[in-house]
Amino acid sequence: MRIESAAQADQSAILQLEQTIFDDMALPIYDELSVDDVQQAMALAVAKSEKSRYHFSRAVVAKSDDNEVLGVLFGFPDSEEEQVDHAFQSILADKFSYHRWMFEDAEAFSNEWYIDSIVVTSAARGQGIGTQLLKYIEAKAKRDGQKVLGLNVDNVNPRARKLYESLGFSAVGALTLENHHYTHLQKSI
Repeated sequence: MRIESAAQADQSAILQLEQTIFDDMALPIYDELSVDDVQQAMALAVAKSEKSRYHFSRAVVAKSDDNEVLGVLFGFPDSEEEQVDHAFQSILADKFSYHRWMFEDAEAFSNEWYIDSIVVTSAARGQGIGTQLLKYIEAKAKRDGQKVLGLNVDNVNPRARKLYESLGFSAVGALTLENHHYTHLQKSI
Protein backbone atom coordinates (compact mmCIF):
# COMPACT_ATOMS: atom_id res chain seq x y z
CA MET A 1 0.00 0.00 0.00
CA ARG A 2 1.12 3.56 -0.70
CA ILE A 3 -0.04 7.07 0.21
CA GLU A 4 0.12 9.77 -2.46
CA SER A 5 -1.55 12.84 -3.86
CA ALA A 6 -4.69 11.88 -5.75
CA ALA A 7 -4.68 11.93 -9.55
CA GLN A 8 -7.47 12.71 -11.99
CA ALA A 9 -7.89 8.97 -12.62
CA ASP A 10 -8.87 8.61 -8.93
CA GLN A 11 -11.69 11.18 -9.08
CA SER A 12 -14.60 8.77 -9.56
CA ALA A 13 -13.43 6.39 -6.82
CA ILE A 14 -12.88 9.18 -4.30
CA LEU A 15 -16.30 10.71 -4.96
CA GLN A 16 -17.87 7.31 -4.33
CA LEU A 17 -15.96 7.01 -1.05
CA GLU A 18 -17.18 10.46 0.03
CA GLN A 19 -20.73 9.21 -0.44
CA THR A 20 -20.15 6.96 2.60
CA ILE A 21 -19.84 10.07 4.75
CA PHE A 22 -22.84 11.76 3.14
CA ASP A 23 -24.95 8.67 3.82
CA ASP A 24 -23.99 8.80 7.51
CA MET A 25 -24.81 12.51 7.72
CA ALA A 26 -28.36 12.06 6.34
CA LEU A 27 -28.10 15.42 4.56
CA PRO A 28 -31.33 17.26 3.71
CA ILE A 29 -30.37 17.37 0.02
CA TYR A 30 -31.43 13.72 -0.21
CA ASP A 31 -35.00 14.71 0.60
CA GLU A 32 -35.12 16.27 -2.88
CA LEU A 33 -32.36 14.68 -4.94
CA SER A 34 -31.18 11.13 -5.45
CA VAL A 35 -27.70 9.89 -4.61
CA ASP A 36 -27.05 9.62 -8.35
CA ASP A 37 -28.07 13.27 -8.84
CA VAL A 38 -25.72 14.45 -6.09
CA GLN A 39 -22.86 12.32 -7.40
CA GLN A 40 -23.45 13.69 -10.90
CA ALA A 41 -23.46 17.27 -9.57
CA MET A 42 -20.21 16.61 -7.69
CA ALA A 43 -18.59 15.14 -10.80
CA LEU A 44 -19.68 18.15 -12.87
CA ALA A 45 -18.39 20.54 -10.19
CA VAL A 46 -14.94 19.01 -10.06
CA ALA A 47 -14.82 19.02 -13.86
CA LYS A 48 -15.78 22.71 -13.82
CA SER A 49 -13.38 23.94 -11.12
CA GLU A 50 -10.27 22.66 -9.44
CA LYS A 51 -11.25 24.85 -6.49
CA SER A 52 -14.17 22.52 -5.72
CA ARG A 53 -14.24 20.90 -2.28
CA TYR A 54 -13.87 17.35 -3.64
CA HIS A 55 -11.55 17.98 -6.58
CA PHE A 56 -8.80 15.36 -6.73
CA SER A 57 -6.16 18.09 -6.29
CA ARG A 58 -7.39 18.57 -2.69
CA ALA A 59 -7.04 14.86 -1.90
CA VAL A 60 -4.51 12.39 -0.63
CA VAL A 61 -5.23 8.72 -1.29
CA ALA A 62 -4.18 5.34 0.00
CA LYS A 63 -3.81 2.82 -2.82
CA SER A 64 -3.32 -0.90 -2.92
CA ASP A 65 -0.53 -2.50 -4.91
CA ASP A 66 -3.02 -3.02 -7.76
CA ASN A 67 -3.90 0.73 -7.72
CA GLU A 68 -7.29 0.45 -5.98
CA VAL A 69 -8.21 3.50 -3.87
CA LEU A 70 -8.54 2.26 -0.28
CA GLY A 71 -8.93 5.60 1.45
CA VAL A 72 -9.06 9.32 0.86
CA LEU A 73 -8.44 12.49 2.86
CA PHE A 74 -9.69 15.87 1.58
CA GLY A 75 -8.65 19.22 2.97
CA PHE A 76 -7.84 22.86 2.35
CA PRO A 77 -6.60 26.00 4.10
CA ASP A 78 -9.35 27.72 6.12
CA SER A 79 -9.06 30.78 3.88
CA GLU A 80 -10.50 28.76 0.97
CA GLU A 81 -13.63 27.54 2.76
CA GLU A 82 -15.93 30.22 1.35
CA GLN A 83 -15.13 29.30 -2.26
CA VAL A 84 -14.95 25.48 -2.19
CA ASP A 85 -18.65 24.89 -2.82
CA HIS A 86 -19.47 27.58 -5.40
CA ALA A 87 -19.15 25.38 -8.52
CA PHE A 88 -21.14 22.57 -6.89
CA GLN A 89 -23.89 24.92 -5.71
CA SER A 90 -24.23 26.56 -9.13
CA ILE A 91 -24.62 23.14 -10.77
CA LEU A 92 -27.18 22.09 -8.16
CA ALA A 93 -29.17 25.26 -8.86
CA ASP A 94 -28.84 25.30 -12.66
CA LYS A 95 -29.16 21.60 -13.49
CA PHE A 96 -31.21 20.27 -10.57
CA SER A 97 -33.17 23.35 -9.41
CA TYR A 98 -31.82 22.84 -5.89
CA HIS A 99 -31.21 26.23 -4.29
CA ARG A 100 -30.15 25.39 -0.73
CA TRP A 101 -26.49 25.10 0.17
CA MET A 102 -25.47 21.51 0.78
CA PHE A 103 -23.02 22.70 3.42
CA GLU A 104 -24.51 25.82 4.98
CA ASP A 105 -22.35 26.04 8.09
CA ALA A 106 -18.71 27.03 8.40
CA GLU A 107 -16.62 24.02 9.39
CA ALA A 108 -13.06 25.30 9.56
CA PHE A 109 -11.65 27.43 12.35
CA SER A 110 -9.40 30.41 11.62
CA ASN A 111 -5.73 29.91 10.89
CA GLU A 112 -5.77 26.17 10.25
CA TRP A 113 -5.36 23.70 7.43
CA TYR A 114 -8.75 21.99 7.59
CA ILE A 115 -9.17 18.25 7.13
CA ASP A 116 -12.61 18.18 5.54
CA SER A 117 -13.03 14.43 5.44
CA ILE A 118 -11.26 11.15 5.78
CA VAL A 119 -12.79 7.83 4.76
CA VAL A 120 -11.49 4.31 4.20
CA THR A 121 -13.28 1.54 2.30
CA SER A 122 -15.12 -0.87 4.58
CA ALA A 123 -12.88 -3.73 3.44
CA ALA A 124 -9.70 -1.83 4.37
CA ARG A 125 -10.73 -0.46 7.78
CA GLY A 126 -8.66 -1.39 10.81
CA GLN A 127 -5.41 -1.55 8.84
CA GLY A 128 -3.98 1.82 9.91
CA ILE A 129 -4.82 3.55 6.63
CA GLY A 130 -6.50 6.51 8.35
CA THR A 131 -3.42 7.01 10.52
CA GLN A 132 -1.13 6.92 7.49
CA LEU A 133 -3.29 9.43 5.60
CA LEU A 134 -3.23 11.79 8.58
CA LYS A 135 0.55 11.50 9.03
CA TYR A 136 1.09 12.11 5.32
CA ILE A 137 -1.08 15.24 5.28
CA GLU A 138 0.55 16.54 8.45
CA ALA A 139 4.00 16.32 6.85
CA LYS A 140 2.72 17.93 3.64
CA ALA A 141 0.97 20.78 5.49
CA LYS A 142 4.10 21.40 7.54
CA ARG A 143 6.25 21.55 4.38
CA ASP A 144 3.73 24.06 2.98
CA GLY A 145 4.25 26.32 6.01
CA GLN A 146 1.04 25.49 7.86
CA LYS A 147 1.11 25.67 11.66
CA VAL A 148 -2.19 24.02 12.68
CA LEU A 149 -4.31 21.13 11.43
CA GLY A 150 -8.01 21.10 12.29
CA LEU A 151 -10.89 18.70 11.85
CA ASN A 152 -14.37 17.92 13.12
CA VAL A 153 -15.31 14.58 14.62
CA ASP A 154 -18.91 13.48 15.02
CA ASN A 155 -19.68 13.04 18.71
CA VAL A 156 -21.23 9.63 17.98
CA ASN A 157 -17.88 8.39 16.64
CA PRO A 158 -15.66 7.89 19.70
CA ARG A 159 -13.38 5.50 17.81
CA ALA A 160 -12.39 8.24 15.35
CA ARG A 161 -11.92 10.76 18.14
CA LYS A 162 -9.65 8.32 19.98
CA LEU A 163 -7.55 7.94 16.82
CA TYR A 164 -7.22 11.71 16.36
CA GLU A 165 -6.31 12.25 20.02
CA SER A 166 -3.70 9.47 19.83
CA LEU A 167 -2.09 11.45 17.00
CA GLY A 168 -1.92 14.64 19.08
CA PHE A 169 -5.20 16.39 18.25
CA SER A 170 -7.11 18.00 21.11
CA ALA A 171 -10.55 19.55 21.48
CA VAL A 172 -10.80 23.31 20.93
CA GLY A 173 -14.51 23.79 20.29
CA ALA A 174 -17.87 22.35 19.33
CA LEU A 175 -20.31 22.92 16.50
CA THR A 176 -23.47 21.54 14.95
CA LEU A 177 -23.58 20.70 11.25
CA GLU A 178 -26.85 19.50 9.72
CA ASN A 179 -28.20 18.43 13.13
CA HIS A 180 -25.06 16.44 13.98
CA HIS A 181 -22.95 17.50 16.94
CA TYR A 182 -19.21 17.67 16.38
CA THR A 183 -16.12 18.40 18.41
CA HIS A 184 -13.51 20.50 16.64
CA LEU A 185 -9.99 19.21 17.20
CA GLN A 186 -6.69 20.85 16.34
CA LYS A 187 -3.05 19.90 16.33
CA SER A 188 -0.08 22.26 16.21
CA ILE A 189 2.50 21.10 13.69
